[in-house]
Formats: sequence, structure tokens, C-alpha cells
Amino acid sequence: MLRRLLTRKSRSRVATLHELADFLAAQTAYVAQRTVLDYCRARTGLNWSKLIHERVFLDSLEICRWEAYAEVLAEVAELTLILLRRQSPVEPQAYLQGVAAAADAALRRHPVPGHRTGWEAAAAAIEQHLAQSLLAPPRAVHLTGFGAADAIFARLPIHADLRREDRPMFRNSMRFALCRVFDEMRRRIDVAALAQALRGDTSPAAPA
Repeated sequence: MLRRLLTRKSRSRVATLHELADFLAAQTAYVAQRTVLDYCRARTGLNWSKLIHERVFLDSLEICRWEAYAEVLAEVAELTLILLRRQSPVEPQAYLQGVAAAADAALRRHPVPGHRTGWEAAAAAIEQHLAQSLLAPPRAVHLTGFGAADAIFARLPIHADLRREDRPMFRNSMRFALCRVFDEMRRRIDVAALAQALRGDTSPAAPA
């Protein structure tokens, strides 16, 4: 399903809040799912085929995957701000609320998972993450992802003794995935049009 979604969206232009929400949702789902599942498969090895039939493991994996979605979404939304801050002359506070709204919409593309009562806390945490990111110059893209990686790593359904030495590897996997997302952003996001849309400005974009 994720592959079909990404393929369908892979060449579409991102210029509106709705299109940004679609982009955030698709890229976040792919990074979160792939990072968690690839690690779990690699770490469990031949036991993977047995574990995927164990209810306790599956329940823990499901929680981890949904929490990974929320954590990664904050990082992917920050990448949007990084791109806009680098390429748009507009004061970034002007489109902070728009990016936060797109992230909120990306959360609500999905039903609330059983271990949560709603997406409100996650949306508030993402908005706070974005606001804090504006207190300093935009981060280098390869330095994003540490927070999400550590939060997800703590929830992985693998015994702590088995993953004790794996944190640096897991962090690097997350950072590499986010770098690829940023490359996709640079190809697809129409910065001028999106900055206007996020500010709620309906006037025509200035010619390039």
C-alpha cells in the first residue's frame, strides 16, 4: 500500500496545504514503517517468521509503528521548514502555523490507534517541535532525526539486551532516510507557491 501511495505521488507538485499534508503523510509512513520493520527483521533474523505470529510481539510492534509515525512526522515537517527557510525570503513565523496544520492533517489521515485516546497530544508535540526549531538557524539536514530515532528505539519490541549496541546504527538509518526525504522535497515542492499557500495568501505568485 505504501509503495503504491508513494509511486502515485512521486512526481506530483507540492504547492498547497492539502498537497503538503499528502506529501508529509506518505513520506512519514514510508520512513517510519521501513525503519522499524527493517530493524526488527534484521535483529530477529530467522525468528522473524515465528514472532509475527505472536500476539504480544505484534501488539508491541503496532504501538511502536504508530508512535514512530508521530515522531518521524515531526522531523519531516521540520524538513519542510528548513527548505522554506533556505529558499523563501518570508519570515518563517509566517508559515509556521500552516506547516503545523499540514502535519496535523497528516496525522488525521489515519484512525486513532488503540493505545491512544486521540491525536491531539501528538499534534501539540509536533507544533512545539516546529516552534522550537525556529529559535535557531535551520539545522543541517544530516543532523536531523536524532530525537525521533531515540524515541522510536526505546519502543522497539526487541529486548534491550539484544539491541544495546544498535542505537548508533538505528540513528544513522533514520538520518539517511530523512536525507532522502529532503532530496524528494527539493524536487517536488514549489517553494514560492507553497509559502504563499501556508500564509493564506491567495494572490498570484511572482514570476520566477
